[in-house]
Amino acid sequence: MGKKILVGAGCFILSFFLHFFVFFSRQVSADEFYYPPDEDGELVIVIDPGHGGGNLGADYNGFLEKEMNMTVAKAMKEELEKYDGITVYLTHDSADTDMPIQDRADFADSVHADFLFCLHFNMSPGNILFGSEVWISAFGEENRQGYRFGRVQMDTMKDMGLYLRGVKTRLNDRGSDYYGILRFCEEYDIPAALIEHCHIDHENDVGFCDSEEDLIRFGVADATSVAKFFGLRSEILDVDYSGYPLEDTEAGALYMQADTSDPDICMIETSYTDLERGVIGIALTAYDYDSPMLYYAYSIDGGTTYTPYLAWPDSDVMGTGTPDSFVFEIEIPEGVSPMIKVKAVNQYDRFTESNLLDGLPVFVRPAEELLPPDREEETDTVSSGNVPMPSEGFHAPSQPQREETKRSFFGFLMICFFVVCILFTALFITNIIMSCRKRQKRKERKRK
Repeated sequence: MGKKILVGAGCFILSFFLHFFVFFSRQVSADEFYYPPDEDGELVIVIDPGHGGGNLGADYNGFLEKEMNMTVAKAMKEELEKYDGITVYLTHDSADTDMPIQDRADFADSVHADFLFCLHFNMSPGNILFGSEVWISAFGEENRQGYRFGRVQMDTMKDMGLYLRGVKTRLNDRGSDYYGILRFCEEYDIPAALIEHCHIDHENDVGFCDSEEDLIRFGVADATSVAKFFGLRSEILDVDYSGYPLEDTEAGALYMQADTSDPDICMIETSYTDLERGVIGIALTAYDYDSPMLYYAYSIDGGTTYTPYLAWPDSDVMGTGTPDSFVFEIEIPEGVSPMIKVKAVNQYDRFTESNLLDGLPVFVRPAEELLPPDREEETDTVSSGNVPMPSEGFHAPSQPQREETKRSFFGFLMICFFVVCILFTALFITNIIMSCRKRQKRKERKRK
């Protein structure tokens, strides 16, 4: 009996020290990666091309996301395999393969993956958003490592010339990760990142992904981000990222938690009005306590229609912050009295509308600046500097002009009415006077 107790106690103590060692090894310096390499010394990376089979993904104007993701994934795998000490897997190697999300995470677990990268392209309702983003788990060490990789990936996308939407998290109604691949990988303690390279439905981004060469370029860029993150080296490529600096994040802290609220402040005021040039300067102040601002749009018809989203000047979602205030210029069409509103949009696509600026003058160019009819078609309107202009398809409303026409016609009717009333009154008074004179003459005749 005593031996059994001693053996049990020994096992307990050994188990305690083993668990303590594993726990301690995971709380090492923030600059070290969470997972040790496999027994053969290889780093294991799993690449998951998003969608596949009957799940087409984004399908817009000739772009088919499942095929784009596969092209990027294969290029990423090929590039990563040029680095030393790494094993790379694809969850599936055909865009026509139907593969449940749970199976993708199961596969990553079966090969003891150190990290999973899920590749996607984006589109938005109304085709209004543009830029690149990375989604990560909102929980634990997977959140920390996902955020650290996301910062590297954002730097890579910025170098390619893409607008940055940042590193983000999103929760479902149950309070767990919204995206299944992140949720299932978090359950397996596998860090994961879902990369949305760019939007296939916006003119700002289409030029980055409209050829096979562009997609291969994305794959190579993604592989480079991974190599930097893990500090890999390659004799074939003659590069060494072993000393690449990473974001120093604290173990146990949570990063980039989802913002579900609208921006806190959005106010506008007139900065200047230039009737000769037909422009008005608007000072915009907007900020959000929880996330940076990304876009703005303006309306000259009181908020009925807006311009497409415009990039927030000097937006720095991964840096020290985005400016709260700036002045931008709006060109006002001839003969319009604008009613201006602005929409400020944050990193999570939540927006707040500003106050209304109305009572502004009708914008009419001085007569001497008007060109003869035969020269008007030869002159192009040119905006100055980096002034944001309404894009094609945004037309100034004609309602103010119709209202002015209605007022003018109504005024004419009122004038006619008053003239008729005056004439009628004059005739009535004249008739009374004439009647009085006739009665007076009759009385004088009777007296005589």
